[in-house]
Amino acid sequence: MSYLLKTCRILALSVLLWHMTANAEVSSTRSAASTELFDVFPRDKAWPSKDTWGLFNGLLNGTLLSTVPIAAPCYGNWESYNRGRCERIGKSFTDPYFFFTSSENDQNSIMFPLFQGGTCLPIDNPNGYCAIGGYPVYTVNVSTVAQIQLAVNFARNANLRLVVKNTGHCYLGKSSGAGALSVWTHNLKDIRHIEKYEAGAYQGKAMNIGACVTVGEVYSAAHEARVTAVGGNCESVGYAGGYIAGGGHSPLSNLHGMAADHVLALELMTASGQFITASSTSNPELFWALRGGGGSTFGIVTSIIIRVHRRLPVTTSFFSFSTSEKISEDIFWAGVRAYFGMFIPFTYAGTSSYSWIYRNKNKASYTFEMKPFFAPNHLLTEFAPLTKTLFDQLTRLGISPLRQTWHDEHVGTWTSRSGNRLFPRSSWEDPVKFNKTFEMLRRHSEKGYMFGGYHMAPNNNPFNVDNAVNPAFRNAIAFLVTMTSWATNSTESQIKEISENFTNEVMKLWRDIAPVSEGGGSYLNEAVVNEPEWQESFYGSNYKRLGEIKRKWDPEGVFYATTGVGSEDWDLRNEDQVVTTQNGRLCHV
Repeated sequence: MSYLLKTCRILALSVLLWHMTANAEVSSTRSAASTELFDVFPRDKAWPSKDTWGLFNGLLNGTLLSTVPIAAPCYGNWESYNRGRCERIGKSFTDPYFFFTSSENDQNSIMFPLFQGGTCLPIDNPNGYCAIGGYPVYTVNVSTVAQIQLAVNFARNANLRLVVKNTGHCYLGKSSGAGALSVWTHNLKDIRHIEKYEAGAYQGKAMNIGACVTVGEVYSAAHEARVTAVGGNCESVGYAGGYIAGGGHSPLSNLHGMAADHVLALELMTASGQFITASSTSNPELFWALRGGGGSTFGIVTSIIIRVHRRLPVTTSFFSFSTSEKISEDIFWAGVRAYFGMFIPFTYAGTSSYSWIYRNKNKASYTFEMKPFFAPNHLLTEFAPLTKTLFDQLTRLGISPLRQTWHDEHVGTWTSRSGNRLFPRSSWEDPVKFNKTFEMLRRHSEKGYMFGGYHMAPNNNPFNVDNAVNPAFRNAIAFLVTMTSWATNSTESQIKEISENFTNEVMKLWRDIAPVSEGGGSYLNEAVVNEPEWQESFYGSNYKRLGEIKRKWDPEGVFYATTGVGSEDWDLRNEDQVVTTQNGRLCHV
């Protein structure tokens, strides 16, 4: 601790001296009463000098990384130009493990390069120009709490934009930011089983999970310890990062609730540079906010402790059916309706599913894919009676589902955007609302949009946990996702038109059919980046309390994330942006 305090004093002194001697032409004090406050940007006179960055790197023991875009080998304006390497990068660009487990390990790349601005895509172009764009300028590759503290204090004192990157598995580009300093938690991989953990009324088995341990790694550790951890479908997601911060839906949610319901304690670095524990007895209001109130908002979480469950038998089923000579479009949609109509009994049984419905590229046929139907605590002998009604209906329609292999999850590219909606149980319990909902979804598909998602009802909160999870999850019976896309050679005006139509017209139908006033909402981690009235959709009735906690723990706005709590106080200034990206300067409004 003495070393930590010593280094922080040295850094604080160096930044203070720098501020006293710098000839700044911009306002750089976050707390000043002005409408034109903004984070310091490269080429501003207030931007830290080369010597200051060097001192900072020395205090970090050499873990400060300058940004080189991952696709730089594709462009002649970077010394790393290499045609063969460019080709390998291009082929791997939609592999979720590529950015943090392969030889192309990269501290900046994100799941949707669209939000970086697409200024350096993996296209062989020796005469082209690759720019950093929305990537941070520098990254601290942290492995200790002391390094995180140094980064937070430096960014706050120098008035730099600060971003946090876990795995970069984000649909809204929250782990990027032009001109920013990034904290990369990639190396915080500690994970251990706790045989007996006590927290309030809880006494039982638990797991301690580092910030960048992935869902797949949590599952592997739980398997070795012969326990069950509540986690998501996508194994490449960082478990203790945005997943928990967003609430964390799971195939087990119908049985055990949300993943955030299982958090017993968190360790984190606050905006003031304090390393603290948040639990039911220590900083309880922050503990409440960190479980569902959004990531990169209240602090940098370094580890969490979760409760775990006994091992369960699980039966899974993969199947699909498509239109054909024998299966007309009406019969196909009758089959889909039969499945949707079973959501209530399926959720009561504690099951979940992950399915997709799409119109094939030539628009001549439709396909339904179940990948998979997930029935925890059900043996095969129990699964057959559970699904008999559904399969009997499909048989009567002349549909014989084919067994389907589930492909690995994939990430987004620079030519697509996604959106989602949480549909309330009332939309299924009321026949009129169900008919309207189903017909809206059918018309959506007929227009060429694919959609899919889960039947889920995380209203089962067996531990009666009070946290910041979006109340819409507690009302939900279905969580559905859709997306739009455009050709790689689309013009900026075409992309803008498609994007605005998706937000304002296509997704409006989803919002109207499942409004917040009737229990609807959106999952903040997979949402439309410019969702109207996002405070209501993403946080519901929790937003006011979350705002109060944000102002208490981060009054200067050190932590900013797109659509994060308090982000309405800031504006990304980028006059050239076609869609919301992270390319602009962050300004106070």
